[in-house]
Amino acid sequence: MPLREEDARFAIALDLILTDPARQHIALILREDEQRYALVGEKMHWGERADQAFLRALREELGLTEIQPARINGLPDKKLQASGILRWQLAGLFGLLRPQRDPRFLQAPLATRAQVLSLTYLVDCDLGRLQQSARLGSSVLQLEIFQVTALPPLFLDHAELIRHIFQAEQRQRLPLIC
Repeated sequence: MPLREEDARFAIALDLILTDPARQHIALILREDEQRYALVGEKMHWGERADQAFLRALREELGLTEIQPARINGLPDKKLQASGILRWQLAGLFGLLRPQRDPRFLQAPLATRAQVLSLTYLVDCDLGRLQQSARLGSSVLQLEIFQVTALPPLFLDHAELIRHIFQAEQRQRLPLIC
């Protein structure tokens, strides 16, 4: 069946919640284009696997170039641990119930519009080591550590993503799909 102009098209964003294992602090980036704090993340490229996009987000936004984990869920290799990434897990898929979550992709002509879904990962970090290892990408102005209870205004629905993931984790209901 061919695609029609009115058929839904999706872009998949990877959003990484970089947090300490106790969930007291979180690392956020200040993006140059939006001038707001945000989760580390990238849009997936056509034909790219989630694990490749995960690594690309760390490389492009934080400059962590010496990383090659064997799999996307589990314990990373020593190079990734040396950068401050301890372990990660798929936390959820967001946007299925909120097709307008990213208005930037809904303002184009109908044939090129896309609903943005977020494949979100919960990443346990040694935040101090991560901050020391990071060499910020060209579109990232800062990497800052915040208390989870005192977040600045965040880009799009990132605050909601964080809240939903932490609540679902406490209820042992990950990955969350909404």
